[in-house]
Amino acid sequence: MSEHTKVKDLRVGSSVDSTFLVMEKELKEFITKEGYYLQVKLGDRTGSIWAKCWEKAEEVAALFEPGDVVRIKGMVESFRGRLQLIIEPEGVERVTETYDIADYMPGTSKDIDFLVGELVKMAESLGNGYLKRVVFSFLNDPNFVNSFKKAPAAKIHHHNYIGGLIEHTHSVMALCETIAGLYPGLDRDLLLAGAILHDIGKIATYEYAFRIDVTEEGGLIDHIVLGYRMVEDKIKEIEGFPEELGLRLLHLILSHHNYGEWGSPVKPLFAEAEALCYADLLDSQLKEFLQIQKHEEAKGKEGVWSDFIRRLDRFFYLGRKKGRGYRGKEKE
Repeated sequence: MSEHTKVKDLRVGSSVDSTFLVMEKELKEFITKEGYYLQVKLGDRTGSIWAKCWEKAEEVAALFEPGDVVRIKGMVESFRGRLQLIIEPEGVERVTETYDIADYMPGTSKDIDFLVGELVKMAESLGNGYLKRVVFSFLNDPNFVNSFKKAPAAKIHHHNYIGGLIEHTHSVMALCETIAGLYPGLDRDLLLAGAILHDIGKIATYEYAFRIDVTEEGGLIDHIVLGYRMVEDKIKEIEGFPEELGLRLLHLILSHHNYGEWGSPVKPLFAEAEALCYADLLDSQLKEFLQIQKHEEAKGKEGVWSDFIRRLDRFFYLGRKKGRGYRGKEKE
């Protein structure tokens, strides 16, 4: 496959001949004349762009479906302040050669193999042999690790991209290691085992064939219960696993969202559970704020405030543009 032009590199006037993932497809009626035009949302790891095909729309639409990777020829223009790609009707071809769908979906900028290595190092540092065994029962499973490396941490909110789950897990683990150092009364091994395992149910909660979506199992049961089941099954396989230790580890998983409306059936009931809950909340909330800021700034809108973010019930302060004074005037 030839060199891929990334969405983030597209500019007004760019001539395009590249491959993209089809995320959405719709035939729409013209307002001023009979017939249809084709509207398509195209994407890759760096972002997405809307594209339109004005001619032979039905013929072009029949060539591919959402989830396909297609080669597109066209030209980038600006429409209402945003980029859009105008497709050449003769310049569309569905890709049939082998490709990795992860190359066409938003993904972590972190080195995933490095993150896995860091989790393994932390697991090796655990002094409690039972906790170490239950953690490595997952980290030594190639099928689990392969899924864990690719899974997103969410559909909409934080770390909602390929590799987001392991990035989030690594950050929560690092936060918990810091917390354990500040509060020596905590059971470090228990806290870190919980940090590594707290979100493993998400590998069964999300699917990402061409966009992130919630599985039937994930929607009906939720990642917390799925993770609880996974860890409980491993505990049962380890002969002599102390009953109270097992209950404490499972409680960390069940309580890490703190509030019932966020999916946890119980609140944190001992110090390590409270620590994990707030480490998870800190990383997820900070990441969501940073993602919102990046998304809003990418719009190129004027002013220091974002559009209203309905799910968080607030506007976000974006700051003044470089080179501008307090009231937005150019500095002399």
